Amino acid sequence: MVEEQHVLAVTRVMKILEYLAENGASNLSLMAKDISIHKSTLYRFLSTLTSLGYVYKDNEKESYALTQKMNRFVNSSTKYSLLQEFAIPVMGSLSAQTKETIHLATMEKEKIHYIYKIESTQSLRVVTSSHSGGDAPVYCTGLGKSLLSQRGEKEMMELVKKLDFIPHTHSTIVEPEALLTELRKVKLEGFAIDDEEHEEGIYCIAAPIKTKGGEAIAAVSITGPAFRMKQNKGEYITLLKEKIKEIEKHIG
Repeated sequence: MVEEQHVLAVTRVMKILEYLAENGASNLSLMAKDISIHKSTLYRFLSTLTSLGYVYKDNEKESYALTQKMNRFVNSSTKYSLLQEFAIPVMGSLSAQTKETIHLATMEKEKIHYIYKIESTQSLRVVTSSHSGGDAPVYCTGLGKSLLSQRGEKEMMELVKKLDFIPHTHSTIVEPEALLTELRKVKLEGFAIDDEEHEEGIYCIAAPIKTKGGEAIAAVSITGPAFRMKQNKGEYITLLKEKIKEIEKHIG
């Protein structure tokens, strides 16, 4: 009997994941009807998957969707693998033009997840702690702030309230209201700055990659020594935005 219950639970979880993978963001009532699971039971499963980081609940739209964490378990036909396919060549071009470190990352709850990294070819370059497959906080990285800024106002405020602010450097923003003010500015300007907020001496410029529907699914950054990045800031912002548009043409 216990074994049968476990099998039923696994079957239901897989039905939920398959449904979200095929249909995208969905509300509770529609999901319950389509996969024949009672709403209260479905809610419990979704709550567990949300707490584990595999499902994201959009409180404003009252919908559920798979998170980018699921990318670690799906095959090469997913949009995130396609994202890499189109983004990496453009990142290579950005690297060749700036000779600085280039990152591609997604956002998972309060963390950014590095997907790909191209090291700087400058003779004088910084050594960063980032690496493909690694994580970093959203509140003190350009990548994190660029992605967090694209959430709806209510969702953004809720996420910021949940953050555990740790002062990584003397420049780290550790006040929720100060971060919200910066995020609103980032959203308007279309790019974010990490001015030695995560690691001393390291400056980063980042911008989000959006689908045609306006969903920010990843971000790209240019990273280098603070003194050199500030000298080239205007040029790099323009260049980064141009490269982001190239990627967005392909991802749909």
